[in-house]
Amino acid sequence: MINPDQPDRIHHRMERKYDVAATPEQVWKAIATAKGITSWMLPTQLDPRIGGEVSLDLGDFTLTGVVTGYAPNQRFAYEVPWPIADKVEDVPADMVEWFESIGASMSDVYDDLPSLTPVATEFLIESASGGSCVIRIVTSAYGGGADWENEFWAEMASGTFEIFDNLAIHFNESSGQTALT
Repeated sequence: MINPDQPDRIHHRMERKYDVAATPEQVWKAIATAKGITSWMLPTQLDPRIGGEVSLDLGDFTLTGVVTGYAPNQRFAYEVPWPIADKVEDVPADMVEWFESIGASMSDVYDDLPSLTPVATEFLIESASGGSCVIRIVTSAYGGGADWENEFWAEMASGTFEIFDNLAIHFNESSGQTALT
């Protein structure tokens, strides 16, 4: 594994924080169970334990990773590879077109993939007053800084923020609270 402390590594990071009208137990069910994750994010399979497998159905392919943190009602974390299929022939056509549109050949992308760390996502739950919680979600990875990688991360972050916003909406729709802080 790549040492993220190496000075030539680029740190990619996105973070969101939500105030939600839910208890830590309710949030835990939504973020750390297959049924819960599927209800607001993507169809998911989950072996709920450290070292367990997490599989996210992206439609065109399945992204499979490992659970790295599992502290009920406090912290859930997992790592997945960058969402690019294992074989170039399995990369969805629209993704290939996107890479071509930014001037990145698929051979360059696959040559660069070994220099990237997995994408790590962590959910932290903090109890707040009045039966509410704060959920902090941090997603990060280290890479080499290739132009395609930076553009891919920016595109992925945009879509991921929309997906994470669904979690807050899941809890706050009926309460009338503002989700994002």
